[in-house]
Amino acid sequence: MSDHPDASNNSAPKDDVWSDYNALIAKARARMLARPEARHRRVADQAEYALMAMQAGCHHFHGLYRRDYPAFYRQTVWSPYEAPWGGPSSDMVYAWVMLDGQHSYRVWGRRGTTRLVDLQLFNGYFERDDMRGLGSLDFDTLTLGSEGEFEFIASATRPASGDWLPLDPTEPAIWGQLRDVFWDWRERGTEIHIECLDTAPDAMVLPAEETHRRLLRSGKLLERTVARALGYANMNRKLAGGDNAFGLVVGANAANSGASARAGYGGMVWNLASDEEALVISWDPPNAHYWSFQNVDMWWLTLDFSHHQSGLNGHQAEIDGDGKLRLVLSLKDPGIANWLDPIGTPVGLCQMRWYDGMVDAAPQVEKIAFSDIERALPSARRVSVDERRTAIARRAALSLARWPNY
Repeated sequence: MSDHPDASNNSAPKDDVWSDYNALIAKARARMLARPEARHRRVADQAEYALMAMQAGCHHFHGLYRRDYPAFYRQTVWSPYEAPWGGPSSDMVYAWVMLDGQHSYRVWGRRGTTRLVDLQLFNGYFERDDMRGLGSLDFDTLTLGSEGEFEFIASATRPASGDWLPLDPTEPAIWGQLRDVFWDWRERGTEIHIECLDTAPDAMVLPAEETHRRLLRSGKLLERTVARALGYANMNRKLAGGDNAFGLVVGANAANSGASARAGYGGMVWNLASDEEALVISWDPPNAHYWSFQNVDMWWLTLDFSHHQSGLNGHQAEIDGDGKLRLVLSLKDPGIANWLDPIGTPVGLCQMRWYDGMVDAAPQVEKIAFSDIERALPSARRVSVDERRTAIARRAALSLARWPNY
């Protein structure tokens, strides 16, 4: 007789779970393509790709994780341009790990030279109604060795000594999001490893019922990710009073909504009728440890930030002599340094983030004729076609060096 705990269960798996999953995907796709923005061919094309990227990421979230053999992985959540669903920042290298609150884990590695590193825990990721934050760990609070080495235990009970990340023992599926935040993109990233200290004796083969449960959670996450992206666009429009204006999205419950409690957010739906229009964004940069702007599409996929200047942070952007930040968002290159490239997308979302600081007011936005950019921004540094090409090549090299195997 087999020692496998499910050996006596010879009932055939139910096929209708796959029909239920496919129905969730079809529902999400129909909702995306029914949006008025999808009348633009490019936006509809982005929707079809986003649906595939989300499926890959959601399967990793809810289908393919191993709590007994965990790893911090980046493959489909979120790679630099293949699957950047969820609106990841161009400055952050993210990694995800799935844990069990009743297990104990040893985590070790070496702190890099990046701007900040934190690990935030959730009891799910938007597929459940009672999603909540379960705490976070700022790596600058860890005991570091002379070369930045660290080690800590993640468990429900505090170890006898050393650094500790508490886990909720009532949560069997804990999602951990690691943010490694780059500033000038030349830093050394954080090295991190993990092992489970009390692995179950037979953890590799999942019962079909568990696989099916995970499959439906994956489909539910995709459905809610689409709804969240569209709801975020609607919320920004409501806060800002329409398109081409920023609203601030901040709140005390950020940690229960997938955001960092250390951060504030803002957003704008841009809407450009043609390449003869441009948006000039003006802002007083905050006194914050980190801030940035980033373009994403309507489905919350971050636009390629390695081979295009679709985002700028406080180190990369150039501040005018009067202390103000001025950016241009336009479909064609305006020939100035502070260009936010929408990569040919006529309607999408521009997100802003800041960490460890305060923002008093949202950026101001003015729509102007593309031909008026030089007059509107007399102090902006001009960039030739060759200079832009060189800058993008340097940007791509720095960006992709942050991920292994690129």
